Amino acid sequence: MLRVAVIGGGVGGSLIGSLLHDAGHDVTLFDIKDKYFKPCGDIVPNVYRPPFPWRVEYEIKDFAFYLDGERVYDVSYRSPKWLTINKSEWINSMRAKLRQMVGNEKPKLDNYDVVLDSRGPYPMDREVVYTTRVIMKVENFNPEAILEFNTRLTGFYWIFPAGEGLLNVGAGFLEDKNSRKLLLEYLRERFTKYEILDIRGAPISIGKVAKKEGRIGEARGLVFPLSGEGIRPSAISAEIAFGALNKGKPLEQELRKGLSTIESRISIQSLLLNWYRSSNISMRRTMLRHFLKSEILIDAFLEDKLDFQGIKESMELIKSGGIST
Repeated sequence: MLRVAVIGGGVGGSLIGSLLHDAGHDVTLFDIKDKYFKPCGDIVPNVYRPPFPWRVEYEIKDFAFYLDGERVYDVSYRSPKWLTINKSEWINSMRAKLRQMVGNEKPKLDNYDVVLDSRGPYPMDREVVYTTRVIMKVENFNPEAILEFNTRLTGFYWIFPAGEGLLNVGAGFLEDKNSRKLLLEYLRERFTKYEILDIRGAPISIGKVAKKEGRIGEARGLVFPLSGEGIRPSAISAEIAFGALNKGKPLEQELRKGLSTIESRISIQSLLLNWYRSSNISMRRTMLRHFLKSEILIDAFLEDKLDFQGIKESMELIKSGGIST
């Protein structure tokens, strides 16, 4: 039996804590709050199932992409491509079984066999984008997921189904940290009648972290920079770390091996993001227009598999008739 300290009770921390607890290890979770809540799009690609099931609020098959106010591409899939999940409920259900130490005081960690850092972006040793999202009620509910790009800024607005009659609408841009102001302006321009039920903001990692050792999830930098999706890679890192610790294998070696594909795809997205942000507006518009009109690249983007193997998988899906444009 291992004595394990997990610092940070988000996706990675709560999942590995729960897995280790159920395997008979002694786990203590350290967090500044006793309940988890970090606002985001609450979206995961429909290609992964966690060991502890989450509740699916909505299945998304339809997507639309806008560029500078113009709808440039839309696509429909025969089966759900994305899932809207109740992330907070899922995480808190796992945390409920763990011993928790709550507060801002620096934890005493001398008596633990293993210490894992799962503090999301909050080591703040990397570049982050500041996002804001609202949950809002609308009368004319549209079930499609919308991503809207503005070539003056690096980032996007999103509109995701969050349940029947509910939308998760958000914004995040590198050049402007006041995403709340940008989002509220966007809502006034795009919707005529709506009721905001909740509005919150949070940073999301997009840059390379200063260190990876002893870290899992977003603390390790496991967020796809182009989409901001971090739930799935964080959960996968927790599963890999659990397997290593439970079987007595070298933790970092197993994480590097198990995360090689994900980290390679994150690196490719980082290169593309840096290329985009260093380009002028005219070049940005040209790049995005070509990208958003490619059914192969869009499919790879939606599952964060922008590499040779991922693009090949998207080509095979299109050939098989899995989508209609």
